Amino acid sequence: MNDVQLALLITGVVIIFVLIIYNWSELKRLSKKQASLTKPNNSISEENDPLFHNFNDIEVTSEVVEPFEPSEKEINEPLTGSEKIINSNLPDGIDRDIETVISITCKKIQETSSGLLLEKIKLMSGVRVYIRKDNDLWATESAIYDSIHYNQILLVLLLASRKYTLDTQGIEDFKQLANDISSNVDGPIFWLSNQDIEKESFHLSKFKKEVDHSLILQVYPKSDPTFHAGPLIDFFKQPIFKINNKSYHELIIPDSGLKICTLTSLSGKPLTISHESFLQGIIFKMDIPNTFKITTAFNELILTIKQFNTKLNGVLVDVSRKPLNDDQISQIYVHLKKLEKIMQEKKIPSGSSIAQKMFN
Repeated sequence: MNDVQLALLITGVVIIFVLIIYNWSELKRLSKKQASLTKPNNSISEENDPLFHNFNDIEVTSEVVEPFEPSEKEINEPLTGSEKIINSNLPDGIDRDIETVISITCKKIQETSSGLLLEKIKLMSGVRVYIRKDNDLWATESAIYDSIHYNQILLVLLLASRKYTLDTQGIEDFKQLANDISSNVDGPIFWLSNQDIEKESFHLSKFKKEVDHSLILQVYPKSDPTFHAGPLIDFFKQPIFKINNKSYHELIIPDSGLKICTLTSLSGKPLTISHESFLQGIIFKMDIPNTFKITTAFNELILTIKQFNTKLNGVLVDVSRKPLNDDQISQIYVHLKKLEKIMQEKKIPSGSSIAQKMFN
C-alpha cells in the first residue's frame, strides 16, 4: 500500500467516525424533543378552555377566561409599498376589505359635476363617489357642487350590508355607472380593490348572515306584577347607564362609554323610570356584530342583570319566558365566543368601524 492509498484510507476512517458522532448527537437531541412533546400541556386553548367542561360535549367550569382580543392594528397584515401608497391617497371612510373601489383619472381638469351622474348614484344602494383636483382634499356628497373642478374620481361600492342585498342587477348597474362616468370625463378605469364583485360580495354576504344576530334577554318581577319604583330609580342612577338620542337606555362600560346593549320595555318602547312608572319587565338587546369584545360585554351584561335581580327581586328569562340557569348562560357564552372568533378570523372585529359599516 503506497502513501496515497494510506492517506485515503485514513481520511475515510475519519469521515466515518465524524458521521457516527454527528448521528449519535442528533438522535440524542431528537429523543429529548420527543420527551418534551409527550409531557402534559397545561396551557389554555380552544380545546381545553376551563369555562366549558363536560356540558353537552363542551368543557365547562365556573371560571371565565377571556379570549385573546387583537387590536385592529394587530389584525391588519403588513402592507406592501404599493398598498401603503394607495391607502395614503384614499379618503377616510373607505375600507377596501369590504368595498369595491374604482379610480378614474381624467385626462384634463373637469369644470362641472354633470359627468358624475350624481342623481343616478343617489338611487343606487351602497354607492359613493369622491372627487378631487390633484392633491386637494377629497369631496363627497353635499361637498360636490355644480361648478367644482376635479381630475380624480373614486367610485365605491359596499359589498354587503344590512340595508340591502347586492344582487346581479346591482353589480351590473355599478359596472355600467363606472363605464358611463369614464366615458363622460374621458378617463381610464383602474380597479383598486375587489374587481371580482360577484365573488367577494358572495363571501361577505355569507359571513354577514353567519354573524348577524341579536341576543335578547328579558327580566320580569319574580312575585310582584311590577318592579318597585324606588329601588328601580336607585338602580338606574349608576354610571353604567346612559340615555341615547332616541330616549332609550343603554348599558355601557363607564370607562370607555362603549355600548353593551339597549334596554326597552316589553313593548319595545323606551323605559320610563319614575315613581309613577309601572314597569312589568325589561328587555336587554345586544347587537352582536356591533358590540366591542362580545364575550366581555356579555359577562358585564349578566353581572348587571344578576345585581338587578338581587335588588329588585327579578328573574332572568329567554324570549319564551323560561328562566335561564347558569348552564344555559354558559351555552350562550359558547355561542357568542364562536361568533367572536369568526369575526376575528375574517379581520372584521366586532364593534370596529368596519363592522359598524356593514351592520349599520
